[in-house]
Amino acid sequence: MSASPALAAKPSPDKAPTRCPARERLLDAAAVVFARDGLAGSTTREIARAAGVNEVTLFRLFQNKQKLLTAVLERVFSPSTPAERMTPPEVETDLSEIVREHAESYAASIGKNPMLMRVVIGEIQHFHEHELSVIRGVFKPRRQRLIDRLRAAQEVGLARKDVDPAVVADQINSIVFMGVLRNTLPYPREYSARDYIDGCVETFVRAIEIQGAEKARKKRKP
Repeated sequence: MSASPALAAKPSPDKAPTRCPARERLLDAAAVVFARDGLAGSTTREIARAAGVNEVTLFRLFQNKQKLLTAVLERVFSPSTPAERMTPPEVETDLSEIVREHAESYAASIGKNPMLMRVVIGEIQHFHEHELSVIRGVFKPRRQRLIDRLRAAQEVGLARKDVDPAVVADQINSIVFMGVLRNTLPYPREYSARDYIDGCVETFVRAIEIQGAEKARKKRKP
């Protein structure tokens, strides 16, 4: 028996439309346009055009450019895995693990759109309080988690107590940030991004560890 016209006309799953919803297309397009044209130079008309939607749709979904920007910042730079958001363990046992986990997570977050991050840093003085609160909400918890873990490491005798964990956290963030931006420059380097992270971890661990503490602790572990 031949299939009915209605069944024959029904598309198969692999031929179903694959276009993203308008909201997702607008977020994707805005991330590109903001990074390319800057926050002040970007227009809702250009973002809507790049997304292939009507500008009215942009306003219906986001109301204005500022709210679209905050949605983009949250989408691009927020932690993407539960491990990045979990609370630190009660007892730290490996200083290298603390520094490496943070450095890799921070580099991965900025690396999602380093040019947008460069624009954010360059134009942050023009941000409204709402955008500033979003940026703090995205990056502050990750920074605070590192500070808490470093303090825990000090308490168990892994890290020197004469160093300020907040200072160390900001130094690590700055060096990792510069490394990610350097990877966007159009000239060859003598090392890979992995080599850079490895060097950062080695440098900071050697600077703040109590000599022999980690080795002794590992020997005592069952």
